[in-house]
Amino acid sequence: MSHFKLPFGAYALPDAVERCLEMARSFPVNGFGRLMTSLVRRVCLLGRKEPYDVTVFPTISARLFPSTNRCEKRLVAGPQFFDLPERQALAEALKGSRSDPFIFLDLGANVGFYSLWTVAQSRQVGRPVRIVAVEPDRETRRRLEFNIAASGAQEDITVQACGIGAESGWANMTRNARNRGANRIALTAEDVAGGFEVVPLEELCRRNGIKRIDALKVDIEGHDFAALEAFFASGTTDLYPEMIIAEVGRKKVDPPLIRLCTENGYKLLKRTHLNAIMTRSRTQAEING
Repeated sequence: MSHFKLPFGAYALPDAVERCLEMARSFPVNGFGRLMTSLVRRVCLLGRKEPYDVTVFPTISARLFPSTNRCEKRLVAGPQFFDLPERQALAEALKGSRSDPFIFLDLGANVGFYSLWTVAQSRQVGRPVRIVAVEPDRETRRRLEFNIAASGAQEDITVQACGIGAESGWANMTRNARNRGANRIALTAEDVAGGFEVVPLEELCRRNGIKRIDALKVDIEGHDFAALEAFFASGTTDLYPEMIIAEVGRKKVDPPLIRLCTENGYKLLKRTHLNAIMTRSRTQAEING
């Protein structure tokens, strides 16, 4: 039987285990907190079969399969460690935006935690959001769609079953059995069994009626630079996101993707373990409308 046929709560952990995991969620965001969280997670889940139904953020529910996806493993216990600067930047962008609704494009959505975090924040501050979550991998997308439904976020998040690239075409997925977040897109000459469509970012916006982008997260495993380069080259400045969160890799000096964005009017706000957070530098003419 499919794990997705049963409603959320069918795979709830015992109360005693959930209390231990809740304790781990209060650990400080430092090296000691990470160590203790890892220990608690290991002890609590030892010998227990997946999946696990948990609350990962306030009002956000998820069915997690941690043995096959690193981000799901982190969110069983210790969600406070999951891309904290990136999530804080999204929350601040939402609070400070005058857009109605706030539009967030989540390219490479995985099982939805960036999108669902944004929904949780929108509920907290009472601001409407519109999110387009792009996830081409079929199994990962099933998890994403289940988590959206379990969190009651169907009206906030639209899921797109395509890939994002420099130009329109087709692709297949090279899968990582231990970490679905590391799945990679392999471009193909035509549609093949198990394949999916690839579209440029501009086309994704057109199909979804997107006229502006308040925030963009891009993590499309090797195609990030080409997709953004083509997007900037298209000249659709009205669509340039106010904020971009992009994977740029560990310890890279002067990553090409950061240079690409700065050359197109962005400034680096913060660099994290893997990502860069960049905001758009507007001209006075643009500010005046």
